[in-house]
Amino acid sequence: MRQPLASLNLPAKIALALVSAGSYGLLTFLSERSATLDMVLSKANTGMHLVSLIFGALVMVPYAASSGRWPLRGAAMCVASAAIYYVAVRFVVDGPLNDDTMTSFAVSGAGAALLTGLTVVVLGPRVFRARLVPLMLVAGAAGGFVFDHKFSIDEAMLLGHLAWQTLVCLALHFSFRDTTT
Repeated sequence: MRQPLASLNLPAKIALALVSAGSYGLLTFLSERSATLDMVLSKANTGMHLVSLIFGALVMVPYAASSGRWPLRGAAMCVASAAIYYVAVRFVVDGPLNDDTMTSFAVSGAGAALLTGLTVVVLGPRVFRARLVPLMLVAGAAGGFVFDHKFSIDEAMLLGHLAWQTLVCLALHFSFRDTTT
């Protein structure tokens, strides 16, 4: 069984990243209109885990190797995505830089992006290329800056997800693309 997402081009990958980031906005919109859904999404950070699982499925899984085991690799990437997202949020909320939100978001975003890239290398599996590190760090930090609340908190979170996920998608693409083609 071949991995159906392996041959996606860059515009398709960006579209998936935008859909993934939009899932945050959709869940926020729906939870604001339904007390029951809000309660479910708030329980044990279910909403946060759902958004991160969607990111794993739509942005990371296209890099899983086209083999008979790609569903298992994809599931592992989704679980890793949830763990990375959780650690990134905890760093911002409880980390040593919580008095400086801009720095906290940038460091957390950079770290989460780098962990995302390394997860794709390990679970994909993909060949590690040195360009992965700077591309992921810059994309993650830039996306992290957008989370700083210069807008309303809801706008900052939605724009932050859009920026971070799209920039990480671009960094993944250029990290793993074959430079000979």
